Amino acid sequence: MEKTYTVSELIHALRNTLESGFRSIRVEGELSTVKISAAGHYYLSLKEEDCLIRCAWFRNRRGAYSIHPEEGMQVIVEGQISLYPPRGDLQLIIHDMQVSGEGALRLAFEKLKRRLDAEGLFDQDRKQPIPEIPKSIGLITSPTGAVLHDMMITIKKRFPALRVILYPVAVQGERAPGEIVHMIETADRRSEVDVIVLARGGGSAEDLQAFNNEQVARTVYNCSIPVISAVGHQVDFSITDFVADFSAPTPTGAAEQLTVCGSRLREKNHNISIRLSDLARRYLEQKQQALDYHTARLVRPDQRLKLWQQHHQHLTRQLIAGMQSEIDVRRSQLNYSVSMLRIHLPMSEIGLLRQKTEYFQNTLQQAILRKVAEAVRKVEQLHGSIKILGPDTTLDRGYAIVFNKQGKVVTSPAHIKKGEDLDLKVAKGQIRATAK
Repeated sequence: MEKTYTVSELIHALRNTLESGFRSIRVEGELSTVKISAAGHYYLSLKEEDCLIRCAWFRNRRGAYSIHPEEGMQVIVEGQISLYPPRGDLQLIIHDMQVSGEGALRLAFEKLKRRLDAEGLFDQDRKQPIPEIPKSIGLITSPTGAVLHDMMITIKKRFPALRVILYPVAVQGERAPGEIVHMIETADRRSEVDVIVLARGGGSAEDLQAFNNEQVARTVYNCSIPVISAVGHQVDFSITDFVADFSAPTPTGAAEQLTVCGSRLREKNHNISIRLSDLARRYLEQKQQALDYHTARLVRPDQRLKLWQQHHQHLTRQLIAGMQSEIDVRRSQLNYSVSMLRIHLPMSEIGLLRQKTEYFQNTLQQAILRKVAEAVRKVEQLHGSIKILGPDTTLDRGYAIVFNKQGKVVTSPAHIKKGEDLDLKVAKGQIRATAK
């Protein structure tokens, strides 16, 4: 009898079968319905025409340099087939994801471009100027390609006198980056050209990879000779276009940039001749004016001697006047010092101090006498007040002070008992009494 499965048993059996049979597989397809959860997990689908499989890429499976999935991106994923039990959905648990085909090249291009830009290799302020009329140029290109032929025709037509040195290299393939780096360094070391041109015709992204190489870009950046990048057609861009000192849309455009027509050169020479003539004329005029000036200043020796004598006399009068003025100033300062010294003689100072001392002694004695008189007056006032307010004055008016046998003053009848002996103090003595 066949076994009957529960739903959960069937789902788990299928899940175990799929996970053991498809433990690690690679699948290529187009991304769609890309979503990211609050926890950082990606949920997306891989599709191809009318087929689709759901995928999950958990955050702990992604590395620091993993790509960021986007809608429509063509990718190759590596992962494990599984089932999602709550819905019974087939899904692919992603372990790694890479862009496929030209998309991978474009992604690598953008990553390298961002990194080199952040390092400053594209900064405009470090780019070298391209010579307006170079004497010689170095072409780094294929010796058998159409690019060399087209550029040489343009150069010979527009500026036949321009010297061209070819540095032959492969412009695509595995050998190309190393050969390009070697030739740039060779041209830089020889210093036999005024400008270097990297040239290649158009092609696919893979064909242009040699000019998207990091080592090539850094060699161009470090080159002491100005570098022109002329790679591909107008719609093509390479890393060397950004790092070079100038980017030409095409190799022929680079040749046109570096050459000038004969008429332009003749016009430039004519302008230079006119400028030289003007400079020579102005120079001669300045020298003639200087000659006239010095001629006018020439005098006879006896006249020059007379001028020197007059100048000497003038200086002598100035010296005598200055010395007399200085003597007057010094005499005035001396008189002032003598007068100040007389004022501040020791005997004068002693007399002034004696007068001040006598003044302060008189003032102090008067102040002491005033203080003593005032103190005596206050004492007499206090003595009179004490006498008026004292108990003897009250007794003189007929009053008596009553004391009990303990000697305490009695202030109320309630404080004594009948038959208690009392002492009465009067103005002229003391009286013994008994309370009744």
